[in-house]
Amino acid sequence: MNPRTKTAGVILCLMAMSFFAALPFWKWIGARAVSATMQARTKALVESHPQLQPAWDVAMQDDVLTYPEATVIIEAGGETVQPE
Repeated sequence: MNPRTKTAGVILCLMAMSFFAALPFWKWIGARAVSATMQARTKALVESHPQLQPAWDVAMQDDVLTYPEATVIIEAGGETVQPE
């Protein structure tokens, strides 16, 4: 194996490692919180349906309720969701 092949292999490995290292940060940056009204609506629905409490606890582990999480909880409660 010549030095040029080794260099190319090292560069590819470093690129792959940096991609997988940055993936959690990219996911964290992409998460946006829902509006205050949608969060209040979701919280009221959870309070009226105690079986949804585990889903609420999982969604609020990072202290941010995202749109996909709120949609799952609201639809599990039997209501429909309008896009924000």
